[in-house]
Amino acid sequence: MSRIYGGRSEISGSWEKYYATLRELPKRYRKFASFVVEALPTFKNQGIEFVLDLGCGAGRHSVYLARNGFDVVGVDVSKSALRIAKEWAREENLGKVRLVQAAMTHVPFKDNQFDAVISVSVVHHAVSRDIEETVDEIHRILKRNGTFLANLASVKDPRYGKGEMVEANTFKMLEAFEERQFAELHHFFTRQKVSELLARFSKTEIKHLRTKPHYWKVTAVK
Repeated sequence: MSRIYGGRSEISGSWEKYYATLRELPKRYRKFASFVVEALPTFKNQGIEFVLDLGCGAGRHSVYLARNGFDVVGVDVSKSALRIAKEWAREENLGKVRLVQAAMTHVPFKDNQFDAVISVSVVHHAVSRDIEETVDEIHRILKRNGTFLANLASVKDPRYGKGEMVEANTFKMLEAFEERQFAELHHFFTRQKVSELLARFSKTEIKHLRTKPHYWKVTAVK
């Protein structure tokens, strides 16, 4: 492994320090990803009730889903992020939110447990090995016909190639948050690589989100 990559503990520690030093939740963390908002009618039509928010951070999508009647488990590696999410859910009297500290590569849940897993701007923050382990975990914990909804960084993103290369299509670069800057891994996908990553799923849809940065929107059914 390249000298610049200290492992998943290094990256998780950076996020913990970031959330631990937040004095006020930034406005961007109170906005919801449009592809998640747009998916809710489909989720309801499909009878989806139990949802895992993988890499929930400060809890914006866990809160949003619970507001809309879903039973939600939010998982994040950062204890401080989960503390913020817990306070937010308590403020809104959302009893349908449960929060668990865990890495995305090893989620502490039984097989075939969730109707859906969502993950917003999280899975691509890792090296290929960890991304593959994460998708294996997602597939494992989804029920039959369960849905995985996520965005993944695209090689067409203008950030591609910046920072220091860790492995093919993976770079360590600064997150340019106004509150704090820290190094983070970014893996960028071609459409073909997304398709290969999701090969175990019975049905997949891969679309290019019209956003900056550039992401693939992924919908996969087990």
